[in-house]
Amino acid sequence: MVITLNDIKPMIAELGFALPDSVLELLLNQVNEKSECMASHDYDESLQKLLLIYSAVRLASLSGARKIASQSAPSGASRSFAYDSAGTDYLLKQIRVWDKRNCLSDLPLESKSVGFFDVVG
Repeated sequence: MVITLNDIKPMIAELGFALPDSVLELLLNQVNEKSECMASHDYDESLQKLLLIYSAVRLASLSGARKIASQSAPSGASRSFAYDSAGTDYLLKQIRVWDKRNCLSDLPLESKSVGFFDVVG
């Protein structure tokens, strides 16, 4: 089982993320390598595809993908972006529940963001 850009782009668009295709292709290469493990452990094909899609989308969100945070228009045109994985935390939870044999465990799917606030006075 191998997924392609056509498999992940609709979900990425639905979540409001933007990432260059070249980066997405590299992430897909990493994710698709895990299909052998899933096949050898008899993961159902539809579950395999879902796990690969969720993993690719999660990795995209952690790879500097920008997400539209707000928009305005009637022409004071404005757009602001967020750069975080908050919108895909539920994907990680589902991956952990469905990946019984830990085939995806070595992908960097965890968010390790730490906030820093410095006040100089």
